[in-house]
Amino acid sequence: MIYILYRHYNIKGTDDKGRPHWFDYEKCFQNLLSSIENQPVSLHVIFDGEIEDNFIWKYKNFYTHHQIDAGTDQISFTKTWEIVNQLDIKDDDLIYFLENDYLHIKGWVKEVISLFNSLNPEMHYVSLYDHGDKYLLPIYNNLTSKIFTSPTRHWRTTPSTCGSFIITKKLFKSDFDIHTTVSGDHNKFLELNSNRNRAVLTPIPSLSTHCMEGLLSPTINWEKIND
Repeated sequence: MIYILYRHYNIKGTDDKGRPHWFDYEKCFQNLLSSIENQPVSLHVIFDGEIEDNFIWKYKNFYTHHQIDAGTDQISFTKTWEIVNQLDIKDDDLIYFLENDYLHIKGWVKEVISLFNSLNPEMHYVSLYDHGDKYLLPIYNNLTSKIFTSPTRHWRTTPSTCGSFIITKKLFKSDFDIHTTVSGDHNKFLELNSNRNRAVLTPIPSLSTHCMEGLLSPTINWEKIND
């Protein structure tokens, strides 16, 4: 079983964060619902603040609702981790911490289960986002990755990822302290790598994208998927 912890707040449409022209929060959520239909997934929406007339309430029959009052990304993230401790999740179940600005490829659930069954990366992190910046920014010109294969896809190691990743419940408990005390996604993963030898695995080609202009996962027409 994959437990998705989807963090959202009272926003809809788009924002001023350098999005593709086609970006829309509701379409991201609709895309997620479509991608997990009839799959072994339990969806939990962590809503920060007053829900008011937010679009996500229209889909309340498809998820379990959790209300928080955080106001910042780090506090929201910490409260989400605390909610996981209250859920009846087994050690070998998977937890997908997911931000609200990602699109997914259909079939990602089966790909993730296949990966964990074949490589058993129980002490590592999995991001479904093949980070676009790794192919573009000069600081990654000498980046070295180890390549793995599951039965149907290649996976590479990468130094860090954003706040959206998949881990086992066992790893969640082991790294709870770092994730709830160290600020900044990149800083967390540097700490996890240097002190606990954690790796982040990402798929080639990608199974999702962070919807930021210029940083989309390569080789995939995300505007078409969004539509």
